[in-house]
Amino acid sequence: MRQGTDTTRPRAHAAFSGQPGPDDLKDISMNTTTPSFAPSTVSTPALPVRTPAVRWLGLTAVTALALTLMACATRIPAPTQELALSRAAIDAAARAGAAELAPAELTLARQKQAMADTAMTQEQHDRALMLSHEVQVDARLAEAKARSRRADRAASELREDGRVLRQEINRTAPQ
Repeated sequence: MRQGTDTTRPRAHAAFSGQPGPDDLKDISMNTTTPSFAPSTVSTPALPVRTPAVRWLGLTAVTALALTLMACATRIPAPTQELALSRAAIDAAARAGAAELAPAELTLARQKQAMADTAMTQEQHDRALMLSHEVQVDARLAEAKARSRRADRAASELREDGRVLRQEINRTAPQ
């Protein structure tokens, strides 16, 4: 509060009524640094001082709460299309010979497909979606490994056939 004002009387009447009280008129006429159109100061209770760290922590907490509420409010639709794609990927890998040439990868894909189906029955759509994507990747890996191993075998057979032909040519050629 400023010096020279009466501290025993409450000043709330002027602050809430919008009309200056008698003390306000006296203060304005005696104050030479404040223009006459400036409102008089009303003492307010002191607020606790907040450091930037406290403000940042509060803002972070409010943001986390808002994001949590939004995450709970959103529902992921049933990933039926993705599960069908993952089954098709497993079938393609099996047709490529992954059962014999890449059994570990195909088994892993089938296990994850079973887990995704279980997640769907329990209505854990986000987990089912994640697992179906993993199944697709694992099945494609099994298919690629099966095709690669089949190509390696074919290349080895061609090399062996070429070696046998060279031996036959060298044996029958006149010396």
